[in-house]
Amino acid sequence: MKVKIEELLAGKGDHEEVRVDGYSLPVSALKEFMRDGYVFLQPYKENNTFSLWGKTCTACFTEQEIRDRAASTGSPS
Repeated sequence: MKVKIEELLAGKGDHEEVRVDGYSLPVSALKEFMRDGYVFLQPYKENNTFSLWGKTCTACFTEQEIRDRAASTGSPS
């Protein structure tokens, strides 16, 4: 289930979380990924990871790594 990060975040505040395929992810972290150029997110339940990509970047993160990203921006996770 590929989703556009921008659509996930529509109407959400920085201190909120969004549900993606049974996972709860911090909005602040996903906004940070968007600023870095990531456009799409796809969860992979079989290995508990998320693939993120854009025109010039691609990476795979665990839920904890995404939460850590929120913590590094100063937002609660």
